[in-house]
Amino acid sequence: MNHKPRIVAVLGKDAEKDVQAAGGADMIELRLDLLAGGDPLQTIKAVRKSTAKPIIATARLKTEGGMFQGSERERIDLLIKAAYYADYVDVELLADQRDDAIARIKKPAIVSYHDFQGMPAELELADIYEEMKKTKAAIAKIAVTPKNLHDNLRILQFLLDADMPLCMIAMGQVGRHLRAVAPLYGRPLHTDLSHRARHPGR
Repeated sequence: MNHKPRIVAVLGKDAEKDVQAAGGADMIELRLDLLAGGDPLQTIKAVRKSTAKPIIATARLKTEGGMFQGSERERIDLLIKAAYYADYVDVELLADQRDDAIARIKKPAIVSYHDFQGMPAELELADIYEEMKKTKAAIAKIAVTPKNLHDNLRILQFLLDADMPLCMIAMGQVGRHLRAVAPLYGRPLHTDLSHRARHPGR
């Protein structure tokens, strides 16, 4: 992936129907943990047939907003199998089997971290980022919830200083405007919020 910002449409429950409505996006993120029954592998296979856009396969960890009902082993196995149809696979930094998953997935990995409650302290955020770089993932993704404008400035400075492709997402009302501004500071992925109304978590 080059460093030009890409608009990502996030699809979940009705992914097979919604994929055609995501025509304005550059990429598709398929939330395998949000699908409404059936075989998630069949869904990603159908989405793959319906679009030539790059696909990110995600089955979000429960502690980071996910809805997957099986075991962690089953979740990782699903991501490994989904990689056959995807172009990128999202694996959480804090996943127990993270390194094994990234090693076995034969597509570029996005290593992600989510904090729905706040913004890590400066040193903690730096440690999170350094740990991400050690995973050898293609893209790092950090989603945090800024509490004030100073937190927003920290996010933008972090993007400017990044030495690997880094997607920083400011969740919540305080950081809302950064979703439009952050690509100017080097964020490679930009979530298309119009596809998220029906999908809880991220």
